[in-house]
Amino acid sequence: MKSLVKCDIYKLKKSRYFWICLIISVLLAAATVFLLDFTYKLAGENMEAQIEQQQAAMEESGLSVSAEGIPTNYDNLSTSAQLMTFFAGNTTLIMAVLISLFVGSEFNQGTIKNIASRNYSRSAIYLSKLIVGILVSILYTLLFVLTAALIASVLWGFGDVSSDFWIHTLQRGALELLLGAAYASLFVMFSILIRQNGGSLAVNICFLEFTSLILSLAEMAAGKLLGHSVSLAQYLPDMNMSILAQNPDQGDLLRALAVGICFLVLPAFIGIWSFNKRDIK
Repeated sequence: MKSLVKCDIYKLKKSRYFWICLIISVLLAAATVFLLDFTYKLAGENMEAQIEQQQAAMEESGLSVSAEGIPTNYDNLSTSAQLMTFFAGNTTLIMAVLISLFVGSEFNQGTIKNIASRNYSRSAIYLSKLIVGILVSILYTLLFVLTAALIASVLWGFGDVSSDFWIHTLQRGALELLLGAAYASLFVMFSILIRQNGGSLAVNICFLEFTSLILSLAEMAAGKLLGHSVSLAQYLPDMNMSILAQNPDQGDLLRALAVGICFLVLPAFIGIWSFNKRDIK
């Protein structure tokens, strides 16, 4: 198992797409800060009204999220106030691309068939891909946060923080990393199920981009049939990432933990089961 993980890390480091995705992640982090800076400058005094509208929209969908602590004007911007939003950045989309190429190429090139013929168990092969995917997800997220935080500190300063700021930040940051790992588990599962670069890439991106829309439509349909609102989107990793970036209460933290564990473990079981049952061609 250890040798499989080392081998996968080596192959990933040698691949061109790994470094391209890494550079894109850094550029996206910088672009996120500059875009936020420009947005606050452009919105001016209207920013507070926009935040209130967004909060009302989330409450209508069944999510109770406080807007307390969110900067309402440009002068209140600081790195400490925006630090958690950097954890909920665009790294999940990059990971969808990276894992699709990494796992899919193993099937396209016949590499995974050669590995399976060396008496490695299918479960060990799958877990190796999953572990590497999770490690890269953590690496990309932390790099995104570090880059964005450094640029934001230059533009706005870090800001004053309370005595328990770092405890809460580490707590929510760990949950953000867990939710990112959950997405990595999903991407590995779909890539193993489809076994092609293009197909797995399309499915992973579609899942990432359209699942929230599908659940929103399901919520509307359930609301009309049952006569009361039903909130399903709050059980998606990306929604919990956004909630953690706001001002979550204890219930939000517990739900994020449960969602992260479920989306990490269940796809792994499904992927391992499928990989053990199907022949490698």
